[in-house]
Parts: sequence; structure tokens; C-alpha cells
Amino acid sequence: MRRKRGPEKRRSPIPGLRARLDEAEATLEAIRTGAVDALVVSGPGGEQTLAIEGATHPYHVLLNAMSDGAALLAPDGTILFGNRRLGEIARAPLEGLRGSRFQRLVAPAERPSFEGFLREGAKRNRAREFAMVDGDASETPVLIALSTVPLGAHSGVTGAEAPSGATVLMAIITDLAERKRAEATRLELMKRLISAEDDERRRIARELHDETGQSLTALLVGLRAIEQQAVTLDVQSAAQRLRSVAAHTVDNVGRLARGLHPSVLDDMGLAEAARRHVTDYSESFGVVVELRVESIVSLRLPPLVQTTLYRILQEALTNVARHARAQVVGVELKHAGSVLELVVRDDGVGFDAGAALDEASALGLHGMRERVALLGGSVEIESRPGLGTTVRARVPAGIAAPSPRRTQSGPRRERAR
Repeated sequence: MRRKRGPEKRRSPIPGLRARLDEAEATLEAIRTGAVDALVVSGPGGEQTLAIEGATHPYHVLLNAMSDGAALLAPDGTILFGNRRLGEIARAPLEGLRGSRFQRLVAPAERPSFEGFLREGAKRNRAREFAMVDGDASETPVLIALSTVPLGAHSGVTGAEAPSGATVLMAIITDLAERKRAEATRLELMKRLISAEDDERRRIARELHDETGQSLTALLVGLRAIEQQAVTLDVQSAAQRLRSVAAHTVDNVGRLARGLHPSVLDDMGLAEAARRHVTDYSESFGVVVELRVESIVSLRLPPLVQTTLYRILQEALTNVARHARAQVVGVELKHAGSVLELVVRDDGVGFDAGAALDEASALGLHGMRERVALLGGSVEIESRPGLGTTVRARVPAGIAAPSPRRTQSGPRRERAR
């Protein structure tokens, strides 16, 4: 190995193990202080000195100032250099890391894939998540990005030149632990926000049903009494008109309460709530809705699961009413293994799904995906102009137990107008 600012000297054989250990310690110290800018490689043609292009002491200072870990790796994963942050992430002294293989820092289960990752990184820039382990076997999630660093050719001990194209690997190691904790916190806050929203919807729906609905019902009864007791036809006719308005208002308030949070969703489950919503939807918009429900009817689902799928059904049917100009809509609730699937298809005008999802105005579509993502599920939207639209939502069921209320075998197909 060649040091900066000094006459180059030929190395002579050093007898004895003690002398070799002294040389290794001196080499590690030179690397640590940034006094080395070249690597001596022994091969069939003798010893060759390979210098990292542009290597200077400030280069090592810069690496040590990075907030990410950094390491120079030989093609087999041997650590030639590591910055301070790498030692912090690995929870190990740098002196113990240099000369060892990076593979031992990777979780045992991931080491075979890391070997392939190294081979890929020697060909082109690559990045992948791994788990690093420390002496206590605790794991730290990291993102490792590999890129090649070319080595310059310099005259060595034998006077030979390094082969052109020789490289080492630069590894940038980003600690993802804090990021993943922040993401987990964000997801938990989103779940709480959605739960709070659903609780508020439930409260308002209950008040509309219990308070407003009962008051309007009392008004209906009073108007009927006035109508029956009226001594003149004018009063009787006015009472009849007002009773009709009140009855229509009762229906609207009930529909509004069910839209906010149908009590049947809590009392009888997702399948029954979907049936009632489809019926109300068909009556309101004059669209034929074919509903197919599989054995999901007999399952008791976690509240967040059934509320999420119900909201997606609402949003999908609302979009059909606003934009699709459809004649027939198909709705399926299916259960396969541990996954629930809701499918909503229409024969409407369709749209460019990719372009629509990129628009900031597509809040409903993004809301669907955000809700499902909280449960570890997915939403797919397939549509093309003139060919209708299909919304497919999948979520883990999280099934608690079969519901004792009712059971049903096989699919049930219904048609609402």
C-alpha cells in the first residue's frame, strides 16, 4: 500500500507473524486517518498498486461527516473502508469491521440474497432493503445502495500497471429504523383519525334517527290529527300537504342517517348493509344494480374492515352516479381464504384510469386507496373510455368467528331496481 507525500519504497519479505501483525495495524491506521489512496493487490503477475481516483484526505473527512453509512467493498464483500456512521449503524468499532466481510453484518436469512445483490451491484447501480444485525442479534432495517468506483492504474512494486476497468463497490447504508417508526406512527394516527370519523358519523346518524326522526314522526301524527279534525276543507288540505312534506323529510333524514353510518352495519354486518345501500341507490338513481354476496354473510368481521369496504362501496357507486352514465352495475362481495374482495363493475362511459389517478382532484379514488392501505390491502381501478369501469378492493379479513345470527351457503344473487 502506498502512502501520500512520501517516496515510494519497495517492500521486502517480512519474516515472522509479529511483523505481519504490525504491518496490518499500520495499514489500518493509515486508512483510518485518510493517509492512503491506493490498494496493493497481489496476483499472478506480481504486486500491483491500484489507486482510487481522486482520493484525498478531505474525501475521507467528507465520508465521515455523512449522515448515512458508507463503505468501500471488494467484489467479494470485504470492507476496505467504512465511515463512522457505518460503525454506529452496525454498533461495532470500525477497526473490527475493516478487513471483514460485509455479509456478516446482514441478517443470516438474507445473506444469500445479499451475495446476489453484490454481483448485481458490480454490473449496475442497485438498491435494496436488508436487515443488519449487531452483536446482540438485534436487527436494524437499512437501505443499501451499491455503485462502482473505478480504480486508476499506478506503477507498483513490479512496475506493472493495473488492468483497466478495475473497480471497487461503494455502499451507502441508510438507517430506515426511524423512518419505519415514523411510518408506523403515521399509519396508527390515520387509523385513529378514521375511527374517530366513523364514531362521529355513527353519533350523528343516531341523533338524526332518534332525535330528528322522532320529532318528525310526532309532527306527522299531529298533522294527521289536524287533518282529521279540520272543520274546513282548506285547513284539511293544508294539513295534508304539510303531512306529505313531513313524510318526505322523514324518508330523507333516514336516508341521510344510513349514508352517514347505517345501524345495520353494526347490528347485522357488511352484507346486509350492502344490500340496503344498493336498494336505496337503485331507487334514488334508477340504475339496475346486480348484487352477488358469497359466504361472507356468515362471517363476523372487525369493525374497521367492514366499515372500510362499506365506504369503498359508497364511493364507487357515487362515482358511477356522477360520471359513468351506466345502465347496469354489478357488485360482488367475495371471500377467498383470509382475503375479502369487493368488486364494483359498471357498463358506463369509462375513463383513463392512469391519468385520473394522477390528478389532484381525484380525492375519492385516493381516499379509497388510503383506507385500504391502512389494513394492508390494495385497490385496483381498471377503466378505458367507452368500456366501463371496474373497482376491485382486497383487504385481509381478520375474521373473529362465524356469526350466530344467520348462515348461508353458496353465493346469493340479487337484483335491485
